[in-house]
Amino acid sequence: MKGSRRDRYFTLMLVPEGRRGVYRYLLPVWFFQVAVVMAILLIIALITAAGAVYHLHKRVAELRVIDQINASQAAQIMQLEEQARALQEKIQGIDELDARVRSLLGLGQGGGGRPSEASRGGRLRPREQEQTLNQVRSILNSVARDTPRQEVKLKELAREMEQHLAYLAALPSHWPVRGPVSSPFGYRDSPFGQREEFHEGIDIAAAYGAEVQAAGNGRVVFAGWMPVYGRAIIIDHGYGLTSMYGHNSELLVKTGEQVVRGQPIARVGSSGRSTGPHLHFQVKLNDQLQDPLKYLTGGEVAGSAGEKE
Repeated sequence: MKGSRRDRYFTLMLVPEGRRGVYRYLLPVWFFQVAVVMAILLIIALITAAGAVYHLHKRVAELRVIDQINASQAAQIMQLEEQARALQEKIQGIDELDARVRSLLGLGQGGGGRPSEASRGGRLRPREQEQTLNQVRSILNSVARDTPRQEVKLKELAREMEQHLAYLAALPSHWPVRGPVSSPFGYRDSPFGQREEFHEGIDIAAAYGAEVQAAGNGRVVFAGWMPVYGRAIIIDHGYGLTSMYGHNSELLVKTGEQVVRGQPIARVGSSGRSTGPHLHFQVKLNDQLQDPLKYLTGGEVAGSAGEKE
C-alpha cells in the first residue's frame, strides 16, 4: 500500500494470549475524529442536563425544610416534584442512550456521574419561598424544553452509528485466506499461453484445504460450480457490494445462508481452470469490478509466488 494511504488509517493490532497470529484491523482516521466529536457532544449534553437536575434537587430540598407553608404552596411543590420525577426518567433514558452510543463507539463510561442530592438549606421567609418556587418552575420549564431535543438527537446519533457499523461490518475488508498475493488485479500475462489478459480479481496462494472465510457480513447468493472458477461462492454484502471466492475444493455454505465476517465458507482447492491450489478473490461494486486490495485491510501481502488463474 502507498504511504499516503497508510497516513489516512490507523492499524489496530490484537494479539490473543496463548495463540499464534496477530489480528489487524485498519480503521480510517476520520472514524476516530467523528467518534471524538460525537463523544464530546454527548458529554456536553449530559453535563447540561445533570447540572439542571442538580439545581432542581437543591431547590426542592430547600423547600422541604419550610415549617409553615400554605396549601397552595404545598400543592405547587407536589406538582414540581412530579415534574422532577418525570424529567429524571427522561434523563435516565438519555443516560441509557449515552451508554449505548459509547458501546457502539468502543468508549468507556463517562466520568463523574450524577450529582448527589444537595444538603438541606436554612429556613426561608414567605417572599423567599415564592422566589424559590418561581426559580424551580423556571428550571423545570427549561429542562423540559431541552430534554426532548437532546433525547431525539441521541436517538438519531445511535441510529446513525448502528447503520455505519453495519456498513463497516458488511465491507469485504477481511482477508478470506492467509497467504501472499500471487497474481494482482488487472492486466497480466496469461498462465495458459503467450498472451495478455485482464485478471478480474486477485489470487491468494494457500495450501490445499486451507480455510476460506467470508470477507464481510452478507448473504450467499451463489454456491456451486462455475466453468472457469470451479467450486465458487458469491456473497451479496448489500450497499451494491459483492465478493466471489473461486477454485475451492469444498463449499461449507449453501445459497441463501446469512454469513458473518470471518465465518468459514469453503476450503482452498484447484477446481475449475487453475494451475494449482489458491483462492481467486473478486469484488464488485454496483456490478463493476474493483481491485480487492482497495477493500482488504492488513493481512499478508507478499510479492509474486507464481502466476495462478
